[in-house]
Amino acid sequence: MDNNEIKVETPAKKQKQKPEAEILLDKQLQMKSKTRKTDIAILASFCAFILFFGIAFFVIKDKTYSETEKRTLAQMPSLSFSRILNDLKRDLKLMTMTEDEKKAYTAELGNSYKVFSDEIGDYYADQFPFRDQLRVVKAAAEIGMLKQENNDVLFAGEYLIKKDSVSGVTKNEDGTLRDRTYEDAAETIKYNVHLLSGIEQSLPEGIDLRTAIAGRTIDVVPENKLPPLFPTEEETHRGVYWSAYNDQVQEDNVSVVDLKGLLNLHFRAGEYVYYKTDHHWTSLGAYHAYCEIISSYGIEPYALDTFTRETYTASFIGTTYAKAGAAFGGADTIELFRYEGDTDYTTTIINGTKTTTLQGFYNQDKYRDINDKYGVFIGSDDTGDSGNNAVTTVTKNGEARPKMILIKDSFGNSIVPFLARHFDLIILDLRTSDNDFSEYLSDPDLAHILVLYNMETFMNDAKISNAAARIIPYFRQQEQK
Repeated sequence: MDNNEIKVETPAKKQKQKPEAEILLDKQLQMKSKTRKTDIAILASFCAFILFFGIAFFVIKDKTYSETEKRTLAQMPSLSFSRILNDLKRDLKLMTMTEDEKKAYTAELGNSYKVFSDEIGDYYADQFPFRDQLRVVKAAAEIGMLKQENNDVLFAGEYLIKKDSVSGVTKNEDGTLRDRTYEDAAETIKYNVHLLSGIEQSLPEGIDLRTAIAGRTIDVVPENKLPPLFPTEEETHRGVYWSAYNDQVQEDNVSVVDLKGLLNLHFRAGEYVYYKTDHHWTSLGAYHAYCEIISSYGIEPYALDTFTRETYTASFIGTTYAKAGAAFGGADTIELFRYEGDTDYTTTIINGTKTTTLQGFYNQDKYRDINDKYGVFIGSDDTGDSGNNAVTTVTKNGEARPKMILIKDSFGNSIVPFLARHFDLIILDLRTSDNDFSEYLSDPDLAHILVLYNMETFMNDAKISNAAARIIPYFRQQEQK
């Protein structure tokens, strides 16, 4: 071959490229052997999870009451042919109704509205194994996702704080029912203040009325204690509620004691004035409220150092814990403010047909071993009432003293030991009784009527009308005699 001869190379045949779908399939086939063990492990874990909880559901005994959630748990519903037939009839009836008619119909039926499928769902949800532990996991997950709340309860450092607390239903103008809104709550506040004004104006000389409304935790907690991204006013409407209260108080010229501002100052000072896991004030919070109330009568309150602070329990978990499902600031401590001679008082608690008598103010033995230990304050032997009894009287043995009618919600329970140092008390809880109390109004030693509510009760409960309907006519009749 000649050295100058040019060699021509034949170009290599271009390899045909596979479609993307085939390439992906090849990769999946290559990975199949590697992922097979993982898939088997995931499937086995899932089956083990189902099997474990399935067995646990039938092995673990059903509970009737949840101590942490503070409510009765659903039980296995009964099933019969007539029950199935009734459920079908109800479903057919609902299909012919408008949305407003459905709401009115379901509200009228109440719990009896639930069909079998609803009840069995409630049963499985309430009796699910390790429910309490799983609620804690859910709450932790909410925090992990930076949500900082669970079931409308804020995780504000050590404190669990309800965002808003409007409850109940109301009627529209056409008679249909709907859930109450914050506007309805503001109207209830105005209505209650107006009723209290009517009571105050009806009282004869020598009897006065004071209204003391305690703030909710969300009302008194400093802004820097709340989660930084929490839109406080939009979520709680607290400004709306207190503006409605203050404006109506000024318009009707009602005699009030400011507890919200007072407790806000003590909270800002770092004092333990509200429980971390419950909506009530602590015994220290109740003491500060007592000082403000008793000073409004021109009476010198007993100094803090005249009391011995005795720890009743350091493991109290309350209502906000029950709603949130977890507490990351630990349990609460309930203190009893004791003083010399505090057993020289007789507390008589009337709860329906049952009567409980205490020497002093604390039912310690009865509430020591149950979850709702706040009932230690004037709680009867029927632990279901937690101190919220129709009528409770407190007298000092062997001594005649001026009397005070205390119309209260549960916040008033823990202030009783302080007020009792000055007055014999007639304590009325209008939420549990609307009985006639003219015998208390006719007492010649009656000097004061104190209405002590938490804002949550004051904006949701219009039963102050029960008091107005009894007090105002009684004293008007006395004037005519």
